[in-house]
Amino acid sequence: MTTQKKRLLLAAALGAAVAMPVTALRADSPLGTDSEFGDYTSYYEDDAWYDVSEWFDGNDYNPTDEAIGRWDDEKFDFADNATSTDQDNDWNQYSNYGYREGNDSDWFYDYYDDGYGTWDQHSYSIYDDVDDDGLYDSVATYRDTDGDGMYEDYDYFAFDAASDEKAGGKNADKAHAQAKEQGRNQQKQMVSTPTTARGTVEKTKTVTVRDRTHLVAKVNQPGKGSIMVDLGPKQDQLQLSSGDKLYVSGHGTNVGETPILIATDATTDNGSITIDRNGKKYHGKIEKTKTVKFRGSDHQLAKINTEDDKTLMVDLGPKDKLDAKVTDGASITVQGVPVKVKDRVVLMARQITHDGEKTSIAR
Repeated sequence: MTTQKKRLLLAAALGAAVAMPVTALRADSPLGTDSEFGDYTSYYEDDAWYDVSEWFDGNDYNPTDEAIGRWDDEKFDFADNATSTDQDNDWNQYSNYGYREGNDSDWFYDYYDDGYGTWDQHSYSIYDDVDDDGLYDSVATYRDTDGDGMYEDYDYFAFDAASDEKAGGKNADKAHAQAKEQGRNQQKQMVSTPTTARGTVEKTKTVTVRDRTHLVAKVNQPGKGSIMVDLGPKQDQLQLSSGDKLYVSGHGTNVGETPILIATDATTDNGSITIDRNGKKYHGKIEKTKTVKFRGSDHQLAKINTEDDKTLMVDLGPKDKLDAKVTDGASITVQGVPVKVKDRVVLMARQITHDGEKTSIAR
């Protein structure tokens, strides 16, 4: 059980220093009158997706069998609520932010959803669960095309555009339109340049972030006050204690009204901290692959049999950008973001390990 269930909205910091105000968009912001906000593009076209479903299922497809084309109950638990009749599960712990029961006076939330937000040199992508069913439905991407520190381009793609009314009577079209408008409004406030913070660790705690456990530190910056820092998935080998010096670089966002720095690089007196935000790791063997054209680009898909004898559909991105050569029967480790496409879940790969080599997936 939880004592608070609130909608999470992430927004980028407005300045180069974390201590500056960070603006969060309101969940109840009204829809704009510009019809552009009501239009969104499907990531997968219907005809292409039909071909993919047939290829993946073969003669074995059973829409009530969660082990086929869906996250498995035991291993892929964050999507379990969308496919299970078990009402004891509480998916709000994933899609919202708040405290566990009896812990609402703590210095930072016990859980939140980071939308698998990632930054590279000149772009930022974030996923959204628009109908609050515990699975991601869309992705927004911002690009700084000229390197001036501001995002000029914005794309919004829906994975489950054919959704009907869900989650408390919400209409999927309206939810997508509102998410797109909020994303475009957010673009006007965002900067692509990293933010830095330097200070002393006051305290740390582990926080549930969807299907992962992250380490969050409260850092005291001399003359600037304290700032929360998300250091990514908790690592057993990382020992961070009160009084340790910490230098971080990343991007500022809000969780509710609380500013937090999502670290991409971090260093202590003992050396650098490795931060891996590519998602959970799944190991298995490639059963078969298929090239499918989506939005004018050939994408490489793979059907993977995991070590637990379950099947997993993976989108490896545009084939011409895939540096690794994947073949049937090969062992592979995949990391990525689980998204909902019609009646199944697909892993949007961010990184794979194949033949001992790590390959980042470009999209």
